[in-house]
Amino acid sequence: MESVLISVSGRVQGVGFRWTTARLANRMGITGWIKNEADGSVTVRAEAEKADLTAFIKALRHSPTPYASIRDVQITSKSVEDFKKFVITD
Repeated sequence: MESVLISVSGRVQGVGFRWTTARLANRMGITGWIKNEADGSVTVRAEAEKADLTAFIKALRHSPTPYASIRDVQITSKSVEDFKKFVITD
């Protein structure tokens, strides 16, 4: 099991990015959360087996919604917290 904090910048707020990312995460068995940031970016905390997490990050780089425009994705390794599901937070 691996855990990461992902910062996604670009046009990612107001375009359904959190909702479509949550749907994608649930389909892929990813646990954690996603939230908007004051600077216009979105933060994702994700946990899964390495292969699943790699596929999830690749999908985020291409955006799960056609309305978003990804400029940058920053990934930081974190300690596993054993989340039970993937949720949208404030």
